[in-house]
Amino acid sequence: MRRALLAALLVAPFSLATAQPLRPQVDAWRKAHEREILDEAFAMLAIPNVASNQDDIAKNVVFLTNAFAQRGVALTPLRAPTGGSPALFGELRAPGATRTVVFYAHYDGQPVAGGSWDVEPFAPQLSRYRNSVAVEPVPLPARGDTVDPNVRIRARSASDDKGPIVAMLAALDAMKALRKQASVNIKFFLEGEEEAGSNHLGDILRTHKEKLTADAWLFFDGPVHVSGAPQLVLGVRGVMGAELTFYGPNRALHSGHYGNWAPNPAVSVATFIASIRDNDGRIRLPGFYDDVPAPSAADRALARAVSATDDSVRASLGLARTEADNAALGERIMQPALNIRGIRAGNVGGGASNAVPTSASVSIDFRLVPNQQPARIRSLLEQHLTQQGYTITRDPTVSARSTDRSRLVLVQYDSGYTAVRVASETPSVQAVKRLMTRSYGREPFTLPILGGSLPLFHFVEQLGATVITVPTVNADNSQHAPNENLRVGNLWDGIALMTELMTGLGKEWPASRM
Repeated sequence: MRRALLAALLVAPFSLATAQPLRPQVDAWRKAHEREILDEAFAMLAIPNVASNQDDIAKNVVFLTNAFAQRGVALTPLRAPTGGSPALFGELRAPGATRTVVFYAHYDGQPVAGGSWDVEPFAPQLSRYRNSVAVEPVPLPARGDTVDPNVRIRARSASDDKGPIVAMLAALDAMKALRKQASVNIKFFLEGEEEAGSNHLGDILRTHKEKLTADAWLFFDGPVHVSGAPQLVLGVRGVMGAELTFYGPNRALHSGHYGNWAPNPAVSVATFIASIRDNDGRIRLPGFYDDVPAPSAADRALARAVSATDDSVRASLGLARTEADNAALGERIMQPALNIRGIRAGNVGGGASNAVPTSASVSIDFRLVPNQQPARIRSLLEQHLTQQGYTITRDPTVSARSTDRSRLVLVQYDSGYTAVRVASETPSVQAVKRLMTRSYGREPFTLPILGGSLPLFHFVEQLGATVITVPTVNADNSQHAPNENLRVGNLWDGIALMTELMTGLGKEWPASRM
């Protein structure tokens, strides 16, 4: 049943009673200019953009400022009073437009050091892939020729997130060539430190609030559905991480002499984990689910549709079963989650010794859904530890002075943030969905909330923004990892979609329909 549903979604065009799609014209223009589009993409990807390197960030600012200026869009840097990399802001006003929409992407990228890249991370090249693995290089097409859409661009930030910026630029070119006008006022917001945690984003938005007012924000970040089908994402889960260290004796002890006498911190970690999470992922902290809303029937239906490929994903991962009696993945990511990121205690294998270790640590992260607040999760966690008889400290030096180390726990938190969600029936969401359907020729999956986390709460808190995520890149893109890549066909999809959105959104979502 699920496979039949997926097959229908992948091959059957969605019936539209609205305007004819612009895509055939955009595709015809693109096929005549593929080499020029790829040349600009390669030039952009050749500029290192590791978020922590300010010299490289500055070079990206210069390149992007010039690229948008060639399209008649003047980019200006928006800075926070507290420092950090600038966001780049530009505006394209449309005569008679009654709506304003912001197109978001980020131009910074992840580090590359220590990775096993098969190519230089900032020397982009085309490669042919088989089963998500590069098998041979492919030359750039001659001017006027086309490239196989299944070929991929390999380079850092090809998919996350320079590919969507290339699509924005090409969409502006296509509109000019086809003499199509934007139907909404378009603002561009290119963030410069998303991969560094967006630490100054809130200050940027607050400082430049007047410039950034809009009816909706479209985020071009993240991948399409694992099946390759288009996907519309209505929100993201929040996140809150913690590192906990439990203690044993102040020096390692012989396990034969003391092993069933001295408290073992590795056992304390194991007991702690079992006390807060069961084998099916349910979180055992008392009161944890008190502010977790039950998914609506409509959301559950959307989640089940997105989960049509669960069986094949399990098989690809070597998993005969998954948690909660093979519950649908789409439904599971609508619930909060607790992940054990790592455990450290003593040594294993050739490094193992017959000793009781002095300490053991566990790193965890909570994924949060709307209404959950990181501060409350921290409070629940600490209440639980206190009820288990532990004394909580934030100071790592306290353990050296403690006379009761086995009941001491060091708790250190990551910065956390809340989940963001827009309702599926929101008119702007429905308008974007109609235009995606028109561009792709099939209705996108609608994901109620992304399993991962992004700091979208800044846009809601500072601007009251409606945030809609519109992914365009391939799901197996190896973002944040060696050999990051972008399937060329997904780049072509992105160009067509952005052109459709720029020219059609004002018609599909007039001002009278809030």
